[in-house]
Amino acid sequence: MLKKLVLLSASAALGLGLPGVALAQNADNDTAALVHVGLNPSTCGTIPGTNSGVVNVHFTANQNRFKVNVSVHDALPNTTYVVDIRCVGAIGSLTTNSQGTGTAQIDLSVAAPPSGLFYIDISVFGGGGGAGGYGDTFIAGPFSLQ
Repeated sequence: MLKKLVLLSASAALGLGLPGVALAQNADNDTAALVHVGLNPSTCGTIPGTNSGVVNVHFTANQNRFKVNVSVHDALPNTTYVVDIRCVGAIGSLTTNSQGTGTAQIDLSVAAPPSGLFYIDISVFGGGGGAGGYGDTFIAGPFSLQ
């Protein structure tokens, strides 16, 4: 749906002669629910859980810019989560407030998204017996920006 809106907006702007529309033609977006899965599972995908937020990913090819926006609710209060491209590596962090909500906007300039399908997760480092020493975990995806 978001891709259609970008294309419709670009088409409308072209008709009006607005500058900067060419950027939309070189951009790709994807959105997925952020699912609370409990302790970090050993799989690189996701498992069933409770919807607890959203992740948006965006790649602008002509600027070689990859962005990730994460919004979580019902997480552990006052806790720092590692934001990660699942089974690839950490890309940032997110800290929740006293109600367990938090957001992060991560700009990975001069970086391309992973090829093929990928997942984004947030998890607490050293927070339990999950894979790789990560505890409370939320996973979104799969995403594809290629």
